[in-house]
Amino acid sequence: MSKYEMNCDCAFFIGADHKICQDYALSKTDEETCAVVISDGCSSSPDTDIGARLLVKAAAGSLSLIEIGHNALPGLDRYHQQTLRIAALGCNVIRLDPACLDATLITIKANADGFVISCYGDGVFALLRRDGIAEIVSIDFADGYPRYLSYLLHPERHDEFEAWTSNVKHVTHQYLPHGATERQIRRSDEAIEFHYGSSAEYLFVVAISDGIFSFTEATQAGSSQPGRLLPIEEVLTPLLDFKNASGEFVQRRMQAFLRTCAIRRWRHSDDLAVAAIYLGD
Repeated sequence: MSKYEMNCDCAFFIGADHKICQDYALSKTDEETCAVVISDGCSSSPDTDIGARLLVKAAAGSLSLIEIGHNALPGLDRYHQQTLRIAALGCNVIRLDPACLDATLITIKANADGFVISCYGDGVFALLRRDGIAEIVSIDFADGYPRYLSYLLHPERHDEFEAWTSNVKHVTHQYLPHGATERQIRRSDEAIEFHYGSSAEYLFVVAISDGIFSFTEATQAGSSQPGRLLPIEEVLTPLLDFKNASGEFVQRRMQAFLRTCAIRRWRHSDDLAVAAIYLGD
């Protein structure tokens, strides 16, 4: 790969079983930092296609609150609170039910020294190391209902979620290629899952919505029957195969990935959002 400066990009696509895309993504660059934000709206809540966009736009205006380093959590807490206040104000202005903000929010912010990635809800992030190993972190909830930032607007919904003891959040760490190290799963009670890394160790940092878990492989060409559910590592291997980091590098990779999916008869039933930061050579 040739020498490139730090860069960021994003892409999102509607799932095969959806009538409207409820995922949204944004990338933002200034003189010293790159940032990406993705949001995945809850299908069972009203107008979450709009809510996901409101959250991402509100988040884009709150990124200055995030400090990059091991002590990022206080700033991330302020960032999420301000994002929610701004998004809720937008809901009020256009007279939408605040439940439209029932959506996951994943954020990455990076500078020349390193990056911070946070997840409020569920999803995946991939950390591509300079030694060729990819660290994959998946965040999911046992009963399939993520903790949404919007619950802070409704004490009764927040309390109901807190009382739901079986809906445990699990954080899974695995590595590509296989054999790099063993997969690890831990339980987490934290609202915000975050990770800090150094640019000296990592090359790309990628945020991915949980649509990555919805890929299936058709049993035969033209078949309407549900096919084999693809393991995440099988899907991520071609998805994360960035050829270079110039310009709209995520858009290019996603278009090539979708061509690969067509050849292999893969489909994703859920919406898919991908956003990445290249940390520079």
